[in-house]
Amino acid sequence: MIKYRFKEDELLTIKAADKANPQKIGEALTKISVTNGGHLVPAAVVDAARDAKSVLHKHFEWNDKIAAEKFRLDQARSLIRSIHVESADTESGVARAFLSIREKSGVSYRTIEDVLSSADLQQRIVAQAERDLISFETRYKNLTDICDLIRQARERLAVRRQAGQDNRVNA
Repeated sequence: MIKYRFKEDELLTIKAADKANPQKIGEALTKISVTNGGHLVPAAVVDAARDAKSVLHKHFEWNDKIAAEKFRLDQARSLIRSIHVESADTESGVARAFLSIREKSGVSYRTIEDVLSSADLQQRIVAQAERDLISFETRYKNLTDICDLIRQARERLAVRRQAGQDNRVNA
């Protein structure tokens, strides 16, 4: 039997996270996958969760007014991420106009100009990139060739981030 669990160091952002049982959720998701020929798609998960008796039901927002507002926030995030600026500094000639910055008060977006003109914001971006690479490396750890490349990139980022912190301390 497969043992399902949540990642220990990851903050659960699902509804009713304090009542979430990873084993039951994992089993329910596996059942949906099997029912759909091995494909687990979000629409099938939502359909299964509509049943109030489903272990998944309590982890969804069923109040349409609240759910609609949350969906609009997701649309706003997508809209923000879709905007790019022309940039001679990149291979593609474009760069994101707004970058996501994790702060104590939550996540916000800052213009690329703000980030480029602030050593602190650049350090936050580098730290986030390092976290993203660790996540990517963990997700694909069985694909050795890819992970070797990711590990090298992460290690270079860690050296750069440490050098930036050392420069701030010495300044």
